[in-house]
Amino acid sequence: MRHGMKRAGWWIRRLRGKWLLAFLVLAGAGAGAGLVYGGGDPATVGGIAGAVLVGLVMARPLAALGRRLFMRSPSWRSRTDSLEFADADLGFRVEGTAGKLSPRELPGAIADSGGRFAGGEISLELWVVATDERGQAWTVAQEVREQPAGRVEWTSSVDAEFGLVDVDSFGRPDPYRAAHRLVKQTFDIPTVDVEVVAWGREQHVSGTRDTVVAFARVSIGAEELAGFEYRGNRWQRVAHLVTLDLDGVAKTLGWGHPLQWRGGSALGLLEVLEVSEPGAWPALERLMAPRWHEKGMFVRLEREAERVTERAIAASS
Repeated sequence: MRHGMKRAGWWIRRLRGKWLLAFLVLAGAGAGAGLVYGGGDPATVGGIAGAVLVGLVMARPLAALGRRLFMRSPSWRSRTDSLEFADADLGFRVEGTAGKLSPRELPGAIADSGGRFAGGEISLELWVVATDERGQAWTVAQEVREQPAGRVEWTSSVDAEFGLVDVDSFGRPDPYRAAHRLVKQTFDIPTVDVEVVAWGREQHVSGTRDTVVAFARVSIGAEELAGFEYRGNRWQRVAHLVTLDLDGVAKTLGWGHPLQWRGGSALGLLEVLEVSEPGAWPALERLMAPRWHEKGMFVRLEREAERVTERAIAASS
């Protein structure tokens, strides 16, 4: 109940003036049509205005239902092995998905995966989603630079470990507690709605870990995220503001090779795009396949150059 009230409050606060104006115009047009065709009969005027109101309220749920019925599900949702996208292995093995599980059921489902998930020694990769005045959704991508090697990795807005305070009364890791705490700790803003996507084992250049993937909507405007900087050394963690549309996500994923993307974060970004623009993933795959192929060629050249340098240093010593 409290979760639903928070979501309703968020939508009320984020109501745009143009949507309110559109409602008033349509309601006025409906009332005018009732006066013209109904001869001023109050019942006719009220009926037409009510029909306009019902149409506006039901438009979004009906559109979502139509997308579920007639649009093909993203290919990565049906995979139970290593996650692949645009002919690239993202190094993420899905152990479970949130699906229709409630917030009360999710901690138990995650803990039942065993291993580190049962003990809570896991990480959270979460995308923060904010909306600007035009209704466009934005997020923050995080560039992580390892010193002194200079190796670059790309990850989600929040990428951190669960803490002891993030377990429930049964000792199970609670992703909702972790999400609220870490978003507040990182961005100093409260979350309104947290959606868990999946959990699994991730392999990347820094090692292997078990992680939960999620995204969170926040109550501030996207304009307030502009200029955000992560705490600590600004050269080690850099924030990049990203538009959550086809071109913006394609550009963001193209900043790094799949080996440089942490697989859970890539999965989360794909899911956030699917929520913002349902059915956009086939076009995104067509855009990303050639870009990542070119990136792979450069990565192989860089690795070969590193090996040559290492052999030269070893020979000289």
